[in-house]
Amino acid sequence: MLPPSTSLLGTLSLYMSLALSSPLYESSTGDNDNFDYIVVGSGPGGGPLAVNLASSGYSVLLLEAGRNYTSKNSQQIPALFAEAQWDEEQGWWFYVKNYSNDTQSARNNKLVWQKPEGGYWIGRDPPEGSTQLGVWYPRAGTLGGCDTHNGGLTVRPSDWDWNNIENHTNDGSWASEKMLAYFERVERNLFLPPGTPGHGFSGYQPVGRGDKSLFEREPQILAVAQGSAAALGYTNRSTSSDFDVIAKKDINEALPNRDFQNDVYQISFKRDEAGRRYSAGSRINDAVARGLPLTIRFDSLVTKVQISDNLRATGVEYLEGQSLYKADPRATRNNTGTRRTATARREVIVSGGTFNTPQILQLSGIGPASELKKHRIPVVVDLPGVGKNLRDHYEIPVIQEFPKNFTFWDSCVAPEGGPSPCLTEWEKTGTGPWSTLGFFQFVLYTSSVAPRGERDLIFYGAADGILGHLPPYVNQTGLISATNLFTYTISESHSRNRAGTVTLRSSDPRDVPEINFEYFADGGDDDVQGLVDGIEFVRKIFSSIPGYNGTTQEVYPGLAVSSQDQLRQYVRDEAYGHHAAGTAAIGGDDDPLAVLDSKFRVRGVKNLRVVDASVFPNAPGTFPLISFFMMSEKASDAILADAELALA
Repeated sequence: MLPPSTSLLGTLSLYMSLALSSPLYESSTGDNDNFDYIVVGSGPGGGPLAVNLASSGYSVLLLEAGRNYTSKNSQQIPALFAEAQWDEEQGWWFYVKNYSNDTQSARNNKLVWQKPEGGYWIGRDPPEGSTQLGVWYPRAGTLGGCDTHNGGLTVRPSDWDWNNIENHTNDGSWASEKMLAYFERVERNLFLPPGTPGHGFSGYQPVGRGDKSLFEREPQILAVAQGSAAALGYTNRSTSSDFDVIAKKDINEALPNRDFQNDVYQISFKRDEAGRRYSAGSRINDAVARGLPLTIRFDSLVTKVQISDNLRATGVEYLEGQSLYKADPRATRNNTGTRRTATARREVIVSGGTFNTPQILQLSGIGPASELKKHRIPVVVDLPGVGKNLRDHYEIPVIQEFPKNFTFWDSCVAPEGGPSPCLTEWEKTGTGPWSTLGFFQFVLYTSSVAPRGERDLIFYGAADGILGHLPPYVNQTGLISATNLFTYTISESHSRNRAGTVTLRSSDPRDVPEINFEYFADGGDDDVQGLVDGIEFVRKIFSSIPGYNGTTQEVYPGLAVSSQDQLRQYVRDEAYGHHAAGTAAIGGDDDPLAVLDSKFRVRGVKNLRVVDASVFPNAPGTFPLISFFMMSEKASDAILADAELALA
């Protein structure tokens, strides 16, 4: 999910707390380098997993390449989450390819170029001699991983996402009705009546929603919600001024036909009773405060899994030092770090994420033999699927201009020399605009090419001009600085493309891998058409807004882009994503690209598992974050069950 307007964020950053929460840091020098489990990466997969293992009494080493910034306001205040994406201390900034064809790539208005004299150019027609870097794809190099810099949206995936894994692995524990229990285990719902079916009320992850009165007092925001209901045919709801009537409260309602319903929903997201975000990093902090046998080492870039001659994972090698990885915008080539090792008595679990997990596996000699030989890496296990099947959700924006400026953030303007009133309100009561995400409602919709006839599009709305993910050095003018714009971003689930790859650039673990999504290579015509259907329906929404006939206009892509061919080309040129998954996928024994079995075990290596977004055969759901937490809980159960068997 993209942030509220970049112009707003520039103002908000003046009030960011720069405090570093570092009580968890432990130097890796000393004799305590032998643990029951080693977990590599502290995001939504590895962080909760490490806590669960330690809660069961096992000693756990959690290795994190970044540091702990959970006390920063950008990780505490819901509205400021995008500041974390732009924060050089927290960010790992990748530049990815969407196409191998450089000509097609160059049509993207978000493409970043390196200018010949230095500096960056973003968009089309760069200075002569500029070099394509790719599309900016921010990840988080900090405790809690990408859970610390996203919107924290809490939307259960479709039942198919789980049943598909069940069907391919013949493992009934992945059935959707059984996976629902993990959602109920994790969730602590703060806005529904206790006991509501399909929800949890005592889990560690608080789930709330924005104060509807804030949305209701902004006439244009309310009008867009009304237009959304009207376009879907909910005429009576569309005439209401009560946000609870216009937009359903529970997007995660446990209904038999849930995945086939088109509707308007309020946005549920991760925030606690005090209006603060709660991330995987928060979960880890709480575990350490409880005195669990959990050791966290920061500034620890894992370079290799140690594997014995009998193909058993025995530990890891890592480099200790700050900003070692070259996706860190502060990294320098001469920063080589200090070599360390640690030993696992039971298992090593890699949770580096969709880009870094396949890199670590390949550096360890696990992956396609042809790729490993290119970099003179000894082949331990020839596993062709490592780094293949890179998936994402395609996204595309439609931006509408309104007659008046949106006023949602006006109360947050700081007086000269003083703090923002919104910061003061949030600190005192956990309420106000900064306790929201700045996104107002979801619309779920079914395209004409939806797989299985399930709703496959989700629109999320914000009173800003949002083109996509743009780096902090973008020129903040034009659409992204205007205050009278509303963007509906269309995101497509269950895309058909399996052609994306993550491959090594070199055998240097500090180098970022080559990341190429190969957009629309498989089933591209249908995926493009689904997004075109979404654009046309968003246009219907804007034309259905009551009382604004003729006073609003589309400014991006603009109504000049109207024919089917023009819309398809717009989608191919400007689509983007930020939900990467699939590069170490679970699959059946007959799947040549399956990296893992149904219990997260790396095929061909004992005592080695992967637990992160890369395990999913498809990018799950609409917003996949809660899927990762559910998956982490399932992996915890699988690992602990095997540990009990070993002790029997």
